[in-house]
Amino acid sequence: MTPGDLILRNGTALLGDELRDEAFGSLVVRDGVITEVTSGHVPADGATELQLNGAFVLPGLIDCHVHFDLAAHPAPFRHWDRTPFVRSMTCFHNGLLALRAGITSVRDLGSVDRMTLNYAEQVNSGDLLGPRVVAAGRPITMTGGHCADYGRIADGPDDVRLAVRQQLAAGAGVVKLMATGGISSPGNPGAPQLGVAELAAGVEEAHNAGVLVAAHAHAPQGIANAIEAGVDTIEHAAFADDANHQQMIAAGVTLVPTVTALNPIADGIGIPVATVAKSLKARETYRANTAKAIAAGVRIAAGTDAGTAFNPIGGLLDELMMYVAGGMSTTEALRAATVTAGGLVRRAGDDGRVGVVAVGACADLLVTERDPRADLEVLRRPSRVVVGGRPVDLGWVGCTLDEITPVLIEPVS
Repeated sequence: MTPGDLILRNGTALLGDELRDEAFGSLVVRDGVITEVTSGHVPADGATELQLNGAFVLPGLIDCHVHFDLAAHPAPFRHWDRTPFVRSMTCFHNGLLALRAGITSVRDLGSVDRMTLNYAEQVNSGDLLGPRVVAAGRPITMTGGHCADYGRIADGPDDVRLAVRQQLAAGAGVVKLMATGGISSPGNPGAPQLGVAELAAGVEEAHNAGVLVAAHAHAPQGIANAIEAGVDTIEHAAFADDANHQQMIAAGVTLVPTVTALNPIADGIGIPVATVAKSLKARETYRANTAKAIAAGVRIAAGTDAGTAFNPIGGLLDELMMYVAGGMSTTEALRAATVTAGGLVRRAGDDGRVGVVAVGACADLLVTERDPRADLEVLRRPSRVVVGGRPVDLGWVGCTLDEITPVLIEPVS
């Protein structure tokens, strides 16, 4: 053991894909990887020791759809007009918000430039404290498509292929394609956008590099197009129909609902009028269709779309509560934010699995005083957070957030 290693003492681990509980005397972490979970006492030999006194150890939470380069302003995309300093510090701030909420991994699905790719490089190298990050860089959209003012516009299969190569060359660990319109941008959110041939070219290029593809898709035709093209995840699916759910199951596609993103939308709080109108019209349908996906048995990974209007980083528990309200058990909801989500955030070169407590898995861990399978609310403020085998000083995180929040998060004038 070395001073950089860690031993957790006398707790109850939620182990493996099933999150089965098992009491342990020693949970040993070496070089950021869990190497032993045993009822016995493993000598520390210089490692850091944390006494848990029977508390629960579970995988760190994973938010599979965030925007760390946004600040939850009423008109969120105006944040991209701010100075590079403020934007870079916002990424740092959002990373600390995530850790305080027990989120130890995220998939960042779009920025206006390379900001989140640069942030991901710093965090994933261990040079900066934050959750592990798999980032998409610029989302790829058609002329006039969803987020066309900010994304990489690509028209035709060859241009989409080039756009994907550009994101990969910049360091993207996931590719984001726009298959329909959106709620937060002008136009019909249900209209198909990039077509099957364009989507398929992007998927082929990403998969050749071993990178997964996320498709923003709200409505039946766009969802079907994305699935036919071979994407790995469907984001949102507010207007999905029963056939879409069966298509997802047959193709092994994961749904990332982000259903809580519309919860705070209301008139008179600064959100653009068109966004409010589309959000309020879609909200109940979105919730109902997410519940239908749960009932149908669609594989679901948790995500929040955090960074969008009045939707700050750290609200993953509220998303899980929506899944429970839609028919999931608490254990299933917890798996959506750990085990299932882990398959979407593993990076090339990782020493082990992500999203599980198991020998050989990455040591991204939470400690809670009660069993979260019985009460998800215990996740609201975990008592300890470990990322990459490194215990996080939550007191320092809180003080730092208090210091920098007034500078970074004041509304854009």
